[in-house]
Amino acid sequence: MYLLKTNRDRFRLYIQGKGNKLLANLFGMQSRLFFIVLTLILGVFKSPAQFSQEQVQEDFQFLEQSIKTYNPALFLYNPDFEEHTEQLFASFPDRPLNRFDHFKLMSTLCALSNEGHFGLGNWQDTVHNGFMQNRFKYLPVAISIIDGGIYVWKDYSNERLLASGDKIVSVNGMNIQDILATLKEAYPADGQIETFTIKIIENGLSWLYYLYIDQPEYYDIELTTGKTYRIKAITRNKQGENVAAYFPKKEKEEIDAFSTLKYKDNTAILVLPSFDRQRAEKFKVSSKKFYAQIFEELNEKEVTSLIIDLRDNTGGRNEFADDLVPFILKQNESTAFLKKTISWEGKEKTYKMPKKSKDVFNGEIYVLVNGHTYSAGHTAARYLKEFGNAMIIGEETGTRYEGFAAGSQQYVTLPNLGIQIAIPRYHIQFPASELQPTSNRGLLPNHAIHATWESKLEEKDLHMIKAFDLISKN
Repeated sequence: MYLLKTNRDRFRLYIQGKGNKLLANLFGMQSRLFFIVLTLILGVFKSPAQFSQEQVQEDFQFLEQSIKTYNPALFLYNPDFEEHTEQLFASFPDRPLNRFDHFKLMSTLCALSNEGHFGLGNWQDTVHNGFMQNRFKYLPVAISIIDGGIYVWKDYSNERLLASGDKIVSVNGMNIQDILATLKEAYPADGQIETFTIKIIENGLSWLYYLYIDQPEYYDIELTTGKTYRIKAITRNKQGENVAAYFPKKEKEEIDAFSTLKYKDNTAILVLPSFDRQRAEKFKVSSKKFYAQIFEELNEKEVTSLIIDLRDNTGGRNEFADDLVPFILKQNESTAFLKKTISWEGKEKTYKMPKKSKDVFNGEIYVLVNGHTYSAGHTAARYLKEFGNAMIIGEETGTRYEGFAAGSQQYVTLPNLGIQIAIPRYHIQFPASELQPTSNRGLLPNHAIHATWESKLEEKDLHMIKAFDLISKN
């Protein structure tokens, strides 16, 4: 079928054909040479160093067709998808590609769908496994991104030449803005939303640079001071050792709970860090019972202001967004629908607007969000804005306001690269909004928060400070 599979199958048949005679000789060997050679042979067949143009094209066309088949919102959010895919393939060099360039092409193809709910392989596949196996040596620096600039947060290198707060101009001669642009173009995200991708880059520039840009032995880091420092790429384990040596862990209170609820005067602060299925199962949390208990308590305590912190809530179980609605409705919405879902097979389901709860919260609501408020976390924030008249504080959320593809994923395996791509196959569509009639944008805050280097360094919670400032003025 394919060259890769054909050679592997031939080798397997050869082993089977030799049968017991080969096994007998094998067990009689004192040396491990045979096992080493066998491993090398299978390794070469499993993951070739170069992929021909024919192999790349086959994977590209296979993935393009799979996205068309399984993403039901594809042409709604990018009607020019086919034209863009043609331009993308034509832009790549007419030569064999290594596994990283091949992976970058496939990732960029996924990004053209204007949808962030893709899965791009895993840490065990042949593109990524070198990180976990300590074969890949990569950039040992943690960074912060502020107003489009990249600052050194922590230097994990052996050399320790960089200081916290150093602003980076270029890496190995590539301007930092070009690095950011390359990563934004190649990593799947919703519409024209940049905040989500910025968070991804901020949390993982080291491995993203390795996968999408280059795999150097050394990094020449140019700073705004005019100085350039060379640091050596190191493995994951070595970085871990350096972190433990350079930055001893501070004693920090670990919150082992599904959520936290605190009070300050007549204000309640509800922190919802995740709606993850495993997290809900770990703490045995049922969404309806969970909200019923919380809002009953808020009313008993005569709370007048509620702050809901959804920062870094990347979603999970949709019911933790949907079941919040009865408790925040400012008026009884009896005719409008809550949302619709449309499967890749065309099956539609409409969710009716729930009735207002007897424990509905009638005070002022303030919602804290950032670029990592995503998927069901974003949905909860959207409901709070649309139905609870909530004041939104922070950054544009990472998920498209009018709808997105998620729910479940279809896993397909690229014939030649061999990695799995997960394609979202349910379209979650919300009613048209008068509060925010945007297209391909996330939830936009009423009060935007812009972090500074000083606020990050001092660990100032600008979101929370703004919320209490607004409460004090009411």
